[in-house]
Amino acid sequence: MNSTFGFAILAAIFFGLSAIPAKRGLSHTDTQTGALISILTVVAVFLISSPWWMRSQDWFTTGFWIFVATGLFHPALSLYFTLESMDRAGATVASTLAATSPIFAALTAMILLGESMTPLIAIGTLVTMCGVISLTWMPGTGITRVMRIALVFATAAAVIRGLVNTTGKFGLDLMPNAMMAGFLSHTVGGLGVLVFYRLRRGRLPLDMSGAGFRAFGLSGCFIAIAIACMYSALLRNSVTLVAPVIGTYPVFTLLAALALKEEKITLHIAGGVAVVVAGVVLINWM
Repeated sequence: MNSTFGFAILAAIFFGLSAIPAKRGLSHTDTQTGALISILTVVAVFLISSPWWMRSQDWFTTGFWIFVATGLFHPALSLYFTLESMDRAGATVASTLAATSPIFAALTAMILLGESMTPLIAIGTLVTMCGVISLTWMPGTGITRVMRIALVFATAAAVIRGLVNTTGKFGLDLMPNAMMAGFLSHTVGGLGVLVFYRLRRGRLPLDMSGAGFRAFGLSGCFIAIAIACMYSALLRNSVTLVAPVIGTYPVFTLLAALALKEEKITLHIAGGVAVVVAGVVLINWM
């Protein structure tokens, strides 16, 4: 249990931290270019570290193909839906709806994997989601905007992220190698994003500024660590326990922004963080 929580909270921390350099990188390039660089960096990190984790017996197994198939949907398709929702409704609405992904993870895990959810975990999941939503939702964004097509895109992205936890757990039962899982899904996803970018833009972002490359490269490094930790947690325990903890990542984005003095501590922020912490404690209460 302790190692599961450790890997899950590390995944949340690094997913949260990845948003800080990405946000700064957007001042040098657009979202699609930044996403492409981040994903390719993730693949590069896994490749560089491969001598320490890659095993010949993992290639072309049933689990291998599960993670290859996963890469067709995440990060490639989920990224597309997220970008579309952000373009139509802004980052605030997209982040708020992204916080609902743990409930989709839990539902798919119970339906497809036969996992069970104790009343305490169910309550903790709902409390955690409410806390994250309270932190990411800002008044005045306009409910009518949420009810448009952006809602469909953002919800689709949340469903895919939730489903990835379930397929990841299933794949890890057949191929118990967390690093290989991350490498396969992001290599396939990276190739998909690369082809999509090339077809849409007609060229690759070779003339991007050094500051932009560094920012999204750092973001990609954080994401690679987060992915490895996420699959390591799923390797050790159930989706219903792991997904809600990882879903707290917006809290760590906020805490990092506070540390860098990009945000100010308010009663609203303090209350939201307290609710999230309470939810995580409930989920991991024994």
